Amino acid sequence: MADLRLRTWLWPLILMSSGVLLLLFEFGLLSPYTPQLQYILAVLAVFGAMLFFGGFARNPAEWWRVLPGWTFLALAVLLLLSTIGIDQRWLGATVFAGLALGFTHIYLTNRNSRWWALLTAGFLLVFGLVIGFSAWLNQVEWMALVLFGGSGAVFFLLFLLHRRQWWAVLPGGILWIFAVLLAVRGADALMAPLLRWWPALLIVASLVIAFWPRGASQSERLEVHHAPPRRQRNNASTKQSLPSTIPQDSMKQTPGSTIEVLPDPDE
Repeated sequence: MADLRLRTWLWPLILMSSGVLLLLFEFGLLSPYTPQLQYILAVLAVFGAMLFFGGFARNPAEWWRVLPGWTFLALAVLLLLSTIGIDQRWLGATVFAGLALGFTHIYLTNRNSRWWALLTAGFLLVFGLVIGFSAWLNQVEWMALVLFGGSGAVFFLLFLLHRRQWWAVLPGGILWIFAVLLAVRGADALMAPLLRWWPALLIVASLVIAFWPRGASQSERLEVHHAPPRRQRNNASTKQSLPSTIPQDSMKQTPGSTIEVLPDPDE
């Protein structure tokens, strides 16, 4: 109960403090105190990250704690990089990289049931690379190439690690086709046939999917054990409970005794 109350007040306090600090930075009221203030905030961000990682270490079932932990670490790196005058676009990419590491950590906690975290981590990393490369790449075509090519690679990575998620090949292939079209756009006349016949790749992909073997491997096949019929089980249990032969000594009548046959209770 105390932990729930702490969470109820902790998150609003963190959000309010972050909003106040960002407003002070935006209006330049904290400029005279930089970079010392940035170092202090970076240390506080690392301390907050350690709190979340410690909570996850105590209770691994609360895997969501690793996400704010990595986010605080990314904020600490962002504050430190801002003191050396790095391009702001790479600062934004740092935040996306921290989020990608957080979802990667979530995926590693349970690879079978949390495969979705791999997709989220890959997309965040690709978005961060697009933002960072925009500092060097001025053409929109090249940034789109990184976006489509990287996103397609994320889907293919999911398929390579989890073969049961075969559907990932479809969006991955389509995104790579777009990436190839962007790469050959504006090329010489030798690439013109490729631009005209690229829909044939969709036909080839459909044939591959249609004839792809979907049989389960030996390791994935389930072994089914059939139980014997109920009557057979009853007969077997009766045979095991009753002796096969009656000892001859029990059939002998002692002097002065009588043998009485008792009726069956069901009769």
